[in-house]
Amino acid sequence: MRSGDPAIRPLTLTRAGGLGLVAVLAVCAPRVVRAADVSPDAVIQVWEQRWTQQADGALVYHERKHVQLNNERAYREFADPRITYHADNDRLEILVGRVRRPDGTYRELPPYAHVEVSPDASAGWPAFARIRQHLLVMSGIEPGCVVELEYRVTSRPGSRRPLAADLRLDHAYPVVQRLLEVTVPAGTALAHVSCNTADHVFQEQAGPDGQRTYRWIFRDLPANPDEPQAPPWPARCPRLAFSVAGSAEHWLASRLAWVEAAADSSDTIRKLAAEWAQGQRDPRDIVRAIQQRLATTFNLVEFDVSWRPAALRPASEVVESNYGLPEEAAALFLALVRAAGVTARPVILVQDDVWLARAPQDGMVAAWAIRVSAAMDAAGQETPGPSDELWEARAGRITREGSWAGCRVLSGAATGPAPDGQALPPWRAASESRLIVGGKVRLADDGGFTAEVTLRTSGLFAASEKLRTFDAQKERIAALVGRVLPEVAVESFTVSTLTDGRFDVSAQVKSSRPLRKLGGEYLLQLPQDGPFLADVPLTLAWERRRCPVRIPGPFEEHVDLSFELPAGWTIELAPDAVARREGVWGTVEQAVESADGGLTLRRAVSVVRPELLPEEFNALRAALNTLRSDAARTVVLAPGQKAR
Repeated sequence: MRSGDPAIRPLTLTRAGGLGLVAVLAVCAPRVVRAADVSPDAVIQVWEQRWTQQADGALVYHERKHVQLNNERAYREFADPRITYHADNDRLEILVGRVRRPDGTYRELPPYAHVEVSPDASAGWPAFARIRQHLLVMSGIEPGCVVELEYRVTSRPGSRRPLAADLRLDHAYPVVQRLLEVTVPAGTALAHVSCNTADHVFQEQAGPDGQRTYRWIFRDLPANPDEPQAPPWPARCPRLAFSVAGSAEHWLASRLAWVEAAADSSDTIRKLAAEWAQGQRDPRDIVRAIQQRLATTFNLVEFDVSWRPAALRPASEVVESNYGLPEEAAALFLALVRAAGVTARPVILVQDDVWLARAPQDGMVAAWAIRVSAAMDAAGQETPGPSDELWEARAGRITREGSWAGCRVLSGAATGPAPDGQALPPWRAASESRLIVGGKVRLADDGGFTAEVTLRTSGLFAASEKLRTFDAQKERIAALVGRVLPEVAVESFTVSTLTDGRFDVSAQVKSSRPLRKLGGEYLLQLPQDGPFLADVPLTLAWERRRCPVRIPGPFEEHVDLSFELPAGWTIELAPDAVARREGVWGTVEQAVESADGGLTLRRAVSVVRPELLPEEFNALRAALNTLRSDAARTVVLAPGQKAR
């Protein structure tokens, strides 16, 4: 077509500071990076992804990638690429598969290098048996080579979920050129949103028959390796999301209706509901009984949303096979609960860090769940209110505890779907989450000890839904006390408070064996990692960080222990005190007092930010490692002498 053709809309180029067409053409020209010029293990020279939705609903996906490999550490990801497709619904075409060696010669992919396998996540489940992976075993791999791969997958109409993607634009290795292109037919609106992106080119162009093409071009994206406990990639990496699912309200309505339609009934569902809920009258107890049986018997199958079928199997079929996707498990759970006479409706949970209402899609769902209404009006109709509870087939009742903090609940209401619904806010204040351990430890002449311990936990430390049984409570007490005193066994305990966000208990514990003896003295060494690390893991080994560190939430920990010695025992070595260290991250300190017949140790840790910059985390890590040192947690006791 000629540039003056009225059917073609002029290109729209956006870039901070402006960008001319010459620069656009320069972006599209591949650049050669020599192994001697780079330090990364790999460099992604070209990475192009194109989606074309045709008028009949068929979808064509086209990917082209050139990766220079400089070190064998990067071989696994790129030297044996896997292409996932559905054997019945998709036509896969390998357009280019070869390796350009450092001397400029090419090693083409031999016929025997094509291997068909099943993805680990879906293998073994008949309903997903036709999901396949084409494994390409590249030849001629050596440092300085360039792996070139180009392929196309054409999906038949109606076999895929609505066209959508949520893409991380950068990679653990630098990306020289990144192009994404989406073409949709006339009358199809494409919603798109980019986040955390630097300068780039955006183009929107009209094509034949009313088609519209959207194109994004990124250049010189720096390497961004993942690090332990970094914020999730949607929160920290360049990101592009697009969807043809319509508004958030429209997407939500279609997804809720989708689960509703799958939540049919059958004789098996009614039989199981009656059997599992037998003897229960309260709606909450009925739902809990059903959920617990479902969680222990049902096989949940999870894999990438882009591989999942467009249609859900009905609950009556899923219950017979006893396995299914998370959304199929939600439909079955809903069907079972309703068969037991409890009013419920489907809901969707999304993480605030992930959810983009402007480009809604299934890949942003954190959980497919149900809302149970325990209250009814005089006519037997559901009465929404504080009595409503959220339940998930695998995890059980959903509260603000654990990973649910920071989620948003999307649900249908009388006025229609509510895409910005009820929130389970993240933990923001240290005072919300406290872990307090206090106790009196009595040592015996044989080197053993007994202790009376009090635990008070709240906020992110109090997962009450997981503490409903005696065994779970005892295990939790042992886990926390075992991070304060060495090698202890819980003999008895009394729970004083167990509510959402609160667990208080007093316990009697004893040593499982006498203290270690060195010569004529006993060595009492407190555990290295404090109680909070059971719920707030931190990478405390020294390392160089680039990413911030994210924790479940701010918190306070207080440990107050007193040690009572047998008559005549002497404290030969007491733990070092740790002077108060503080910063924008919080505080760390330890006080130690020794006196005739005993010793008192008080420790306090406060972290006041849910996300710490690398330099802030380094300061916290240094302070915590001082507490974890041998000098700050070792007591040497000499028996048989008069206490000082």
